[in-house]
Amino acid sequence: MKYSLLISLLLVSLAVRAQHPGIDVKEYRVTVGVTDSSDRILVKEWIEIQLDTPNDTVFLDLVAFSENGKGMKVTSVQWEEKEVNYVHKNELLSIPPPRVNSSSLVHLQLFYSGIPEDGLIIGKNKYKQRTFFGDNWPNRAHHWIACNDHPSDKALFSFQVFAPEKYEVVAVGDYRGKESISDGRIMWSYVSLVPIPTKVAVIGVADMVWKEEATVDNIKITSAVYPQNSSKSLADLSVAPKILGFYQDLLGAYEFEKLMNVQSTTRYGGMENAGCIFYDENALNGKGTAESLVAHEIAHQWFGNSVTETGWDHLWLSEGFATYMTNVYIEKTQGSDRFLEQMKMDRALVASFLKKYDHPLVDTKQSDPNRLLNPNAYQKGSWVLHMLRIKLGDSLFFQGLRDYYQAFRLGNADSDDLRNAFEVSSGVDLGSFFENWLHKKGHPIVKTLIDQNNGKKILIVRQTQEDVFQFDLKVAFTLEDGSVRTERFQIVNREDQLELPNYDKKIFSYKLDPDVELLFEEIN
Repeated sequence: MKYSLLISLLLVSLAVRAQHPGIDVKEYRVTVGVTDSSDRILVKEWIEIQLDTPNDTVFLDLVAFSENGKGMKVTSVQWEEKEVNYVHKNELLSIPPPRVNSSSLVHLQLFYSGIPEDGLIIGKNKYKQRTFFGDNWPNRAHHWIACNDHPSDKALFSFQVFAPEKYEVVAVGDYRGKESISDGRIMWSYVSLVPIPTKVAVIGVADMVWKEEATVDNIKITSAVYPQNSSKSLADLSVAPKILGFYQDLLGAYEFEKLMNVQSTTRYGGMENAGCIFYDENALNGKGTAESLVAHEIAHQWFGNSVTETGWDHLWLSEGFATYMTNVYIEKTQGSDRFLEQMKMDRALVASFLKKYDHPLVDTKQSDPNRLLNPNAYQKGSWVLHMLRIKLGDSLFFQGLRDYYQAFRLGNADSDDLRNAFEVSSGVDLGSFFENWLHKKGHPIVKTLIDQNNGKKILIVRQTQEDVFQFDLKVAFTLEDGSVRTERFQIVNREDQLELPNYDKKIFSYKLDPDVELLFEEIN
């Protein structure tokens, strides 16, 4: 393998521009206080930022206090411990540099408070108990944290959380202990030693019980669940150690300080917060149906959290990867038949979704990240990886996957980075493959027939969708005597007429894609 080229790919990826050009946040230290007397939070935040030039204005995302009573009100901004002026309007905090600023590495300290309208969800769980859970994806962290709220700007995070003593507090990062405060609250401390995007940097405050599940390669695995259904929820989360071990063997070492799986009350069924995954309160019910969900969210620790997409249009590098890695886990634990059944179900979902959303996988025209949470990013992305596996074979595919991960771990990547890494690793030109499956809308929708007249057997394959795809098509032919002959054809045109071998028997029937290797639809 050409390690020097992979290193150069990584350096290019790390140079991507963040949402606010000119700044690169290195570290956030967030102190937040919550109470039961109101939904108002009190925040002190320390931020280390690398500027392109010393005299750049710092722009941070933070939702300002508005007429509806929600949002954050900034009371003080300090630049290198000196008070400075600022402008806070709508969702943007602008901080001009001091008159004389000689360093491009700056440290800001902010003081603000307010009621988050989103991002930090303050409410009650299904047991009518008060909870506080960070819910940042995709760019909702700035409802409660001043930040560069974009996946391309990754930073270290530390959290100090002051909460009433009746609560347990979880957060990303390494648990550093708790301390009783004279006002009846407890201060909990967490420190992240791994750079992460804002979308997965959270806290959680609730009445919870903890259970240490296991330690896998020095990674402590813990479950935190509501006490009212703890036995059922803990049973569902007990699969985490074997899932973590499987992915470590398949992909490489786990990067984060811990793996905590947390029952929560938020928007999503599961949210892959870095080393501190949140699951919807109703998903953990003791029925044994959560294993695939747990596998999906743990897979995100490699793809989405360690290797993070450069922007939302490359979301499939997170969701498609987690979906396919879940299916690979199913293949390992439940067998190939169950795996192929899942791939068929995913293919049907992609076909159904195409009828109402005909955008390519790398979707540059969709400006709302929430609308990208769809079967394109998940199931189609998964299918692209499956077809890449079929094209390269298991050995080259999984080696390429590991090489890609190692090249971009703890950084950012886009779809071209993935293609380049696989080309370097495998030695195969993948330009046409990626152009077909990432940048064209839809997938092949084919109509076929066999002409057995005039002494020749011809398979006619016609593509009926808008964009013409190039792909390999495997066909199983059943002959009159019951024997089966399988052929693979290269499809390149709107209509291909393919001469078949001179079988000694007449073809009785045929089946397209008998081994579930192609994302396509067949019509009569």
